Amino acid sequence: MSDLVISDEFEIIARAMLIYRGDLGKASRLDSIEYNAMSLRAVVQKHPEIRQRYHELLAEEMQEKGLHIAERILKMAELQEAAFGGEMEVDGITIELPADPKMVIELSKEISRLIAEGKGMSMSPSSTVLIASKEDAAEVLAGFLNS
Repeated sequence: MSDLVISDEFEIIARAMLIYRGDLGKASRLDSIEYNAMSLRAVVQKHPEIRQRYHELLAEEMQEKGLHIAERILKMAELQEAAFGGEMEVDGITIELPADPKMVIELSKEISRLIAEGKGMSMSPSSTVLIASKEDAAEVLAGFLNS
């Protein structure tokens, strides 16, 4: 969480922007938003802290999705390990579990798919905000070209 302090109204606007990925026209249609599309654009332009909060919320969501994929990969790896077979103890009795090669292969495919899906998601908060913010990207590019 950041040190940014904004009003409840601006927080609602930032969360509406998150729902519609920055589309202020769609965000203005929510019952919780008291502005039409044009006046909402003016409010967001006049108060940059709204967009800044939107970028923070977007960064948090992107990081959570990356974490969610990592958790799914770990779960698939555990299932794959179990599919290799082995022994399991139930009520003091050791049971031999047979290997399931087809399941091992299917789980391996799923793990590979999740890894490919997650490759583009592991980003630092600053990288995520930079990608989410067209204005920041333009400033970084201008700074680089002017240096």
